Amino acid sequence: MSHLYRIIAITIALLSVALLSHNGQAAPPAATPITSEVWRLGVTSEGDAADAALIGRPASITASFRSNRGVQDIFFTFPASAQTQTVQSAAYRLLQRSGTYTSTASLALEVRDASGMLQHTVSAESIDLQTATMDTWASLVLTTDLADLTIAPGEHLVAHFTLAGAPAGTLDVRPVFEIVATSDPTVSPPTTPTPTPPILHLPLIVR
Repeated sequence: MSHLYRIIAITIALLSVALLSHNGQAAPPAATPITSEVWRLGVTSEGDAADAALIGRPASITASFRSNRGVQDIFFTFPASAQTQTVQSAAYRLLQRSGTYTSTASLALEVRDASGMLQHTVSAESIDLQTATMDTWASLVLTTDLADLTIAPGEHLVAHFTLAGAPAGTLDVRPVFEIVATSDPTVSPPTTPTPTPPILHLPLIVR
């Protein structure tokens, strides 16, 4: 066998092995699109939740709710999305609370449009900010109506602080939030787990 023939044969063999190895490789798994996101950043505005009221205000992860600001309603507005979103879960933590207010100061989650008009309420019940537990994460109970959990493009999710009476007192509450939202159109509304009945263990009587 000539030297040239031997080189050609070895080259063909190596190319054959490489081709078989390439064909035997499994195709990489398709990338799974990420449809869920977590919202923490928002803007506090007093008396108005319209887009115009947010211009020039600093964004923060901490909301500022105070009872002596001359308004009954204060809003912590999360940024609008370019696509339809559905709220999956919502949690809050009170980092600071001082002062008092003689009536009720409550917190609810809502969806509002660019003009600040209420579209629907996301939370199933309001939180009393004067009695809520401090320094621990707590879940906001959400409605089970999927339509009320939906945020259309251009709309905002808003944490709405409301005074039941006239603005007064010295109440100052600083909460943070963690909102999980998804753009997956097949998402199901949150459900409340059904308590499992206790198992009764009866004594065995031997006669």
